[in-house]
Amino acid sequence: MQNRQKTLLLLNTGAGENLGDRAMLTNTVGRLRAQYPDWQLLVSARTPGFLVEEFRLERVSFMIDCLSRWGLRPSSAVHGSRLTQLLYATLGTTEFVLLALVALVCKAASRRPLGRFMEAEFIRTLLDADAVLFVGGGYLTDQGKLECRALLTTGLLAMYLRKPVILSGQGLGPFSTRLTRWLMRRVTNHAEMIGLRDSGHGKSLLVSLGVSTAKAETVCDDALTLSPSYIAQSLPKTIGIHWRVSPHQADTQRVQNVLECMLDKLACDGWTILLFQFHEREKYEASIYRQWLSSGRWPSARLIKDRDPRVLRAEIASCTVALGMAYHFSVFALAAAVPVLGLWHKPYYRDKIGGLMTAFGHPEWALDDRVISPDSLYETLTKMAASDCRPALVKRGSELAALHEDWQTRVDTRLSQI
Repeated sequence: MQNRQKTLLLLNTGAGENLGDRAMLTNTVGRLRAQYPDWQLLVSARTPGFLVEEFRLERVSFMIDCLSRWGLRPSSAVHGSRLTQLLYATLGTTEFVLLALVALVCKAASRRPLGRFMEAEFIRTLLDADAVLFVGGGYLTDQGKLECRALLTTGLLAMYLRKPVILSGQGLGPFSTRLTRWLMRRVTNHAEMIGLRDSGHGKSLLVSLGVSTAKAETVCDDALTLSPSYIAQSLPKTIGIHWRVSPHQADTQRVQNVLECMLDKLACDGWTILLFQFHEREKYEASIYRQWLSSGRWPSARLIKDRDPRVLRAEIASCTVALGMAYHFSVFALAAAVPVLGLWHKPYYRDKIGGLMTAFGHPEWALDDRVISPDSLYETLTKMAASDCRPALVKRGSELAALHEDWQTRVDTRLSQI
């Protein structure tokens, strides 16, 4: 299909360090580039160079880049205090109002702002874009207010500039502030299509915000159908592990002790342990994996790490069973028909992991990490490994892949009409 060259802004803020967000972006731009080879695809300035080169993308500054410059250093004595929160809110609101005024004046005057400032580039991006596509993810939540509001205010600016907005494979909530709920309500009421990636929670949340669900539907994650780099051979008695030292996701010291004791038991039984790294931030995963490997505690353990999420998607298919925290670690496992236990600690991760497991027909595979023990994990995982659940996972994965294909076809149709 030949179309005039169009410009599409793809909002995906975590692709610089987070392999899950990178996976969603990779899958999305791969499809778009195959469908529309001449389109200009604008992505976050933090997007890795190998993706920019492979899919001929253009990196631009996002709202979060503009706002991040005003953030206080974590070492500040007032970090996290009400004074800090007030400062964030004041600076963010002021910057948004100014950006909105400049953007509207530029649109009315048919002019583009000059200069190499992030703000000027951001406004030029919005003025040039024919449409704005939110590429999945779980960033629309007060779990990370600054990033959430940066995305939503971008959607709001697009609305003021009369740009079509589409949300694809999106996770929503929870929200704890009136401002975020107001922004969410405004953006979703304006959006032309809303694809939610869970099993009903998203629609319920929209209803609670007073948003009509007529344009919303439950689809699946934008990374679910990501093709692996190669076909990996299935290995017997192999467990895939994802562990992240994060106070937002676990009572880390206690859960890590439980995890280590469980892995001791599996190692004694002759299991191979694969450690999957899904984030490039050093303190999240790399440091603890390095400590585990250097200790020699589990001689069979090895690290699975690559900048390309398609490599991790391939390697996880070699596992017999899996256990982890990251949402996309579980997505990749289920897409490869590998039974997986997903750990959660707070409502944000409970909704993410629970919605995914429910979509695959196994809500019991989403575990509250406050009730686990080495023995319970060992027993559950070995039973899952010995069970005949793979055919059902293959079937459900195919159904969700078809659902995703149908959704993407309709998104493509709408984009082609812009």
